[in-house]
Amino acid sequence: MDALERWGEVPRPSRGADGQPVVRWDGPDGENHRPMCGGDPASGPLGDDGWVPVGEVVRAAGITEAMAYRLITRGVLDARRPPRRGGDPGRGRAQVSRASLAAYLDARAGRAAGGVAASLSPGGDLADVPPPSLGTEPQRALVPHAGGTAAARSDAWASLEPDELRRRAAAAAHGRDPAALWALTEAWLIQEGKAGGRTRAHTLRAYRRGVLDLVAAWPGENLLHPSRRAATRWVRALEDAGKKPATVQLKLAAARALYAALRWAGATDAAPFAGVRAAPEKTAPWDRRTPYPPADVERLLAVTTGEDRVLVLLGAHAGLRVSEALALRRADVHLADGELDVRDGKGGKARTIPVSASLATALREGVADGDDVQDGRKEGRGGAGAATQERVLRVRDDRQARLRLRRLAVAAGVPYRGYHALRHYCGTRLMRETGDLDTVARVLGHSSIETARVYAKWSDQGAKTAIGRW
Repeated sequence: MDALERWGEVPRPSRGADGQPVVRWDGPDGENHRPMCGGDPASGPLGDDGWVPVGEVVRAAGITEAMAYRLITRGVLDARRPPRRGGDPGRGRAQVSRASLAAYLDARAGRAAGGVAASLSPGGDLADVPPPSLGTEPQRALVPHAGGTAAARSDAWASLEPDELRRRAAAAAHGRDPAALWALTEAWLIQEGKAGGRTRAHTLRAYRRGVLDLVAAWPGENLLHPSRRAATRWVRALEDAGKKPATVQLKLAAARALYAALRWAGATDAAPFAGVRAAPEKTAPWDRRTPYPPADVERLLAVTTGEDRVLVLLGAHAGLRVSEALALRRADVHLADGELDVRDGKGGKARTIPVSASLATALREGVADGDDVQDGRKEGRGGAGAATQERVLRVRDDRQARLRLRRLAVAAGVPYRGYHALRHYCGTRLMRETGDLDTVARVLGHSSIETARVYAKWSDQGAKTAIGRW
């Protein structure tokens, strides 16, 4: 039974006094109820920055909290994790953007995708915002192939005749269809982007969010021929809203990809973001991201067993990124040689990493309910046996991996710094014990030795020791 039926509520599209479609709810008492996420931000649950708590999504959409998080994981709802009171970063409950929630409510109500609302200002009423279907299927008339893999979708675009490709791209821009515009951008990234067919899923998700944000932020702009200063104003507005420089850079890259895709399709020759520069990051890399201290890593390991211990050690001793740890297969582990292979690291690069004694023990004893990891070289590197093709970790999603590490941090009584800080710990310790930047860069898979210099800064205790004696 549908959640709405269990609650006795059925969505009914109607129109408000301004003629715009709104979603109302026929409750069991016969009254019309507006979605709980709407209203004045000063008195209702809607935040003053366009985000609503997950609890309000549950009440507005008539779904369970688990379903709401599945929609977030699948990219249907755009979400963030705001700071708690007091500014502790990344510790608050998840919030969902009201634009993506309005689109989801549109789809649930069976409403056709329309234009972006004239205003997405924080003071607006969510129920009066009728954006296109941000997280659902693009318009079938514009998208040649809406399902399948990213490669199949991009090939469907690339195989169109030039005139048809131009027509569809121009129609998506004129109709302000963000889903179709993203589908076009995805096709360009796969066909013409630097990483090509090896573009990672998380990169596509981040670019998708950037494209949707741009379309939502430009309700009055002609997308094919935006005004002269529109691009710069958008970037400055992001900075003024307190977005981190790295976030602004990512959204700027997504915007450039959108216009590269429109030019690729022949729909425009505009390049509004070509000369736009985001404000530089003023905080040094070693001050922005810090590793787990050695004592904290020891406390984490003290409360871990089985697969949890493998998860921690793959970051702390092997220096793997979370995506690399989750992709590791049994065939990639060669315990007899004390090595493991990363097949597809950042940028599609492969590398071989030494395995510590602690990690080797954890791999033998702690994976798949005690089943030993077999030496992949018994099948040859990349062995074809079914067992060797199994993933080392059963957790498949980076969000689940981080949630598991957060719980371990709480159990160990140490501050949660994210999974990547385990990798920073590995690099710092390796630099301290070897003093060789080339070794650090090779183990961690950095394309440039300059990237590894941050570990030299973290491992340098000379100044701290000297000043401590003053």
